[in-house]
Amino acid sequence: MSRLSNRATDRDSAVAGVAAEALADRRPQGRILVAGDTDGAMEEALTEGRAEVVSWHRLGVDGKPATPWPADGAFDGAVLRLPRGWAAFEMALHALAARLPAGAPLWIAGSNDEGITSAPKRFDGLAEGVETLTIKRRARLLETRRTSDAAKGNLEDWRETVALPLPGRDGALDLVSYPGLFAHGRLDTGTECLLQVLPEIAAGTAVLDFGCGAGVIARAVRERTPDARLTLLDIDAVALHAARQNVPDAECVLSDGLTGLGTRERFGLIVSNPPLHRGKDEDFGMLEALVTGTKQYLKLRGSLVAVTQRTAGVGKLFKTAFGHADLLLETPQFQVWKGTPK
Repeated sequence: MSRLSNRATDRDSAVAGVAAEALADRRPQGRILVAGDTDGAMEEALTEGRAEVVSWHRLGVDGKPATPWPADGAFDGAVLRLPRGWAAFEMALHALAARLPAGAPLWIAGSNDEGITSAPKRFDGLAEGVETLTIKRRARLLETRRTSDAAKGNLEDWRETVALPLPGRDGALDLVSYPGLFAHGRLDTGTECLLQVLPEIAAGTAVLDFGCGAGVIARAVRERTPDARLTLLDIDAVALHAARQNVPDAECVLSDGLTGLGTRERFGLIVSNPPLHRGKDEDFGMLEALVTGTKQYLKLRGSLVAVTQRTAGVGKLFKTAFGHADLLLETPQFQVWKGTPK
């Protein structure tokens, strides 16, 4: 399962390295906003060039602090690591553009197979005059300039309310979402499978929704068991921002894994539709870490219930990690497994 777990990290390092070289040659000055540089190489190059760097991380990778939106204020330039998905790119572009004066430089870094060459088609009038500063190791750094067009510079400009039908509930449920979140505007098929076979949850049970996204599974648990004690964990600060609105009484944890939970009371149930991608690449590392690391976070007779694509083949992993594993549901596309330690 770990065969792909390092590929996304390697890609990030390659892109950051190529962009850092070009930025070092450019030596931008002033206050520079850098978005999504998980590797840190671009920020380091700018700092060494005597720029004042302000970082914005939307994802809490490797314990980095993350926020759903960048700090307010004026900047002399900005660097954007191309995020996964054009909806996320559009939001990030608007967020950065709203903090730049007309004519200020905006650099965008990404790899060819992530679609960096298509980025200028999605500038939404906010930037112009694209120049490719470097092409190396299948990565590019684009330089463009801010126009005077107005940008949607606040996160709540992007807030949407979507109506989702949940299994076992009459009528749709209105939930908050933002463009680019997992299954935005619809009920994911895998999540629907999990909810169809979700075990009965006793009153007062401590429940963790791992990789919660906008909190759809947790909200379904809340609808079924109003006094369940909910904890929601996700790597994406925007997802948690939505989840807090959808499940306002839940505890929210920003983390890229179980270790972000620290030392706390164990859970009677952990539920998950775990992420199987990091950036563009498929990555089973998070799923493997979840299944193998769950037992220390479960109470006696507690369970992990997770839905995965059938092709992930997690049955053997569940049976190895738990003393007891049950296949609750299988479709041509998905499997829902339940693991309970002996």
